[in-house]
Amino acid sequence: MITSKLSSVGCDQDHKQGAAISLIRPEGLYTDEVVYRLFTNGLNARPWKVSELLSSPETEDPRTEVAWKFASRGYYAEQAGLVTAAALAAETDDLAYRFDMATAASDEARHADAFLRFAQHLGGDAEECFEMLEPLDEALTSLPYPGKVLAHTVLEGFAADEFHLFTEYFKGHPAARIYEHVRHDENRHVAMGVSHLARACRDPEFSAALREHGDAWLERIREHADVTALSAMFSELTGKDPADFERWFTARHRQRMASARVVIEGR
Repeated sequence: MITSKLSSVGCDQDHKQGAAISLIRPEGLYTDEVVYRLFTNGLNARPWKVSELLSSPETEDPRTEVAWKFASRGYYAEQAGLVTAAALAAETDDLAYRFDMATAASDEARHADAFLRFAQHLGGDAEECFEMLEPLDEALTSLPYPGKVLAHTVLEGFAADEFHLFTEYFKGHPAARIYEHVRHDENRHVAMGVSHLARACRDPEFSAALREHGDAWLERIREHADVTALSAMFSELTGKDPADFERWFTARHRQRMASARVVIEGR
C-alpha cells in the first residue's frame, strides 16, 4: 500500500495482515515532516507520573464519586485503546504510523495505570465494570485493518473531547489534572490517526473499503461513540442543554473526518 515490506520470514513470501508481524523498509519514513514529527513529539514528551498527581479533595466534594466512577471505567477503556494501538502497529505497512502507534500504546498503558490508581485512591477499589467495557475491546479486535484505523481514530477523538469537558467539569478537583495530562496525549493520538487516514485514503482500495463498509464498522462501536448519549451525560452533570453538547461533539467529529478525507456512505 504505502511502503514496501520485508517479511520477517522471507522476502519472497506474501504478506498477510495479522498473520505475522512483518518488517518494513525505511523508504518514506521522513517524507512527510508533520507525520514524523508526531512520532518524535510522542517519543520526546516528558512522561508525567500519576504519583505526582494523586491528591484528595480538600473538602467533601460531590464530584468525587463521579471521578471515581469514570476513572474506573477509564482503566478498561484505555486498555482497549492499548490493545488496538498495539495491533495497528503490528498490522500496518506504514512505518511512520507503526512508530506512532507504538508510542500511543505506551501512552495508553500509562493512562490505564493512572485511572486505576486514581480510582483506588478515591474509593479504595475500582468500580466493577469489566462487563460494561469488554464489548468495546471485542468489537475493536474483530475489525479488519481499515475499520480498526477508522474506529480507533474516531474513539480517540471523542475521548479527547470528553476529557476536555471533564477537565472543565472537575476544575478545582484533583481529577482535572489527570484528565488534562491524558487529554494532551489523546489529542496527539487523534492527529496520528487523522494523518494516517488522509494518506491511506489515497489508496483506492482503502478508500473504497471505508466508503462501503465504514458505516457498518462504526456501528460495532456505536455504544461507545454515541453523541446523543455523551451529550445527555454531560447535560446531567452540568445542567446545560444537551443539544449544545451534541452540536459541539458532532461538529468536531465531522471536522476530524473531513481532515482525514474520509467519505462513508450513509454518513
